[in-house]
Amino acid sequence: MMNDYIRTTERMFFKHEITENLPCNAFSMHTHNAYELIYFLDGDATHVIEDRKYKLKKGDLILIRPFKYHFIQIDSPAKYERYNVLFDLEKHNVESVLRIPYDAEVLSLAKNSVVEDIFRKCDLYFRHSDKETFEKILSHLLSELFYYVSLFPQPSSKETASLSPLISKALKYTNDNLFTVEGIAEIAEHLFVSESYLFRLFKKELHQTPRKYIMEKRLLIAQKMIASGEKAQVVCESLGFRDYTTFYRNYTSFFGHSPSEETL
Repeated sequence: MMNDYIRTTERMFFKHEITENLPCNAFSMHTHNAYELIYFLDGDATHVIEDRKYKLKKGDLILIRPFKYHFIQIDSPAKYERYNVLFDLEKHNVESVLRIPYDAEVLSLAKNSVVEDIFRKCDLYFRHSDKETFEKILSHLLSELFYYVSLFPQPSSKETASLSPLISKALKYTNDNLFTVEGIAEIAEHLFVSESYLFRLFKKELHQTPRKYIMEKRLLIAQKMIASGEKAQVVCESLGFRDYTTFYRNYTSFFGHSPSEETL
């Protein structure tokens, strides 16, 4: 279900996950055009958002914004528990998320009874409501959560680190030039390193290839633009795809439907 949600924002996603002995590669790096919220309760794990790493603690609230590559790295086998919610800001009426400072990605909320209560309510309503009713309730609970956090600012996690300096530079250059960058050769030339070395570093640090990183971000932005009413041909040209045939083929492969069938 999570992989399906990466490709659409038609419905909300909610899961309370409790697992024993997850493998280190249980979660793959991905991105989507929705917001993702994780309330971490137990485990030995690190969350990676683009080039930033956060060692997680019980009660951490992780907010991942649209188009940000991320994944949870399991550091050692242990009991693992978290709440996971995905939502679209406009479609699901959760505008209060915009009250959270943009640089706040992991908030330390250990022993915060208000936040804990909101997620326990999610469990209750999830068990006793149909899907449509639950999504409406969840929208209200998320709005309350973000409003509360903005009224009573919570400390951001200080346990952060960066991936290698070279990857940080590569990601900055790529995102600054997302719609014009030609590929790994251009990035490597800008950084004065070999393509093969940069490719290996991407795979090691991000579990991702440069081409896929660029392509998926462009496609997700394209989906948003087409769903808002822009013509697919215009979107194709503005986002740096070489030709419409290539754009159409990648779009259809990634989302499972053509640009003309896009509805959000």
